[in-house]
Amino acid sequence: MQSYINHLLSDIAEACGEEQQEAYSSAAGENDLEAIERYFEEVERWLENEPEHDFSYYSGLQKEQFPPTEKLTNEQMEAVSIAFEKLLFTWNIGVEMPEKLPIPRKYTLLVSVLEKKVAIVENGFETVEFCSYDPPSCPFNEWCTCKELGLKDQYDDELGDVDPDTLPF
Repeated sequence: MQSYINHLLSDIAEACGEEQQEAYSSAAGENDLEAIERYFEEVERWLENEPEHDFSYYSGLQKEQFPPTEKLTNEQMEAVSIAFEKLLFTWNIGVEMPEKLPIPRKYTLLVSVLEKKVAIVENGFETVEFCSYDPPSCPFNEWCTCKELGLKDQYDDELGDVDPDTLPF
C-alpha cells in the first residue's frame, strides 16, 4: 500500500495550483485603482454566485483515488492529510477542523472536499467549514468546538429550563 500512497502523494503535489505572482503590482502595469476594481469584482462574483464546480474539477483528483481509512495506517493518513491541506492552500482554500480531531476522521473529511463546490479566489481564502454550529448534527461529534463558542444544544444539561420571557430578544 505504501507504494500507492507515494504515487498518490505525487498526484496531490501535481494538482497544486500554480504559484500566483503578486496579484496586483506595478510590475504588471496595473495601478491601484485597477487593482481595487479587480478586487471588488471578485468579491461581487463571490457574493452573487454559487460556486459552479466541486474541488475535484479544479484539482483533477477524484475521491476514488483515496483509499478507505481501514486500509491505511495513521502515518499514511497523516501524510496524505498534510499533503492535501497544502494542496488546498495552493488553491486559496482553507478548512476548519478541531486540532484534536482523530486522523481517520480528518482524512475522511479532507477527502470529502473533493465533492464540495468551492469558489476559487485570487484574493483571500475560501474556507470550507464542516460544522453548521449545531452540536447535535456536527460531524466532529465529541471533538466539536461549538460549545467552546458558547453555543448550546437542546441536550445540554447546563442550559436547564429557560423561560422565553427572560430572553433579551
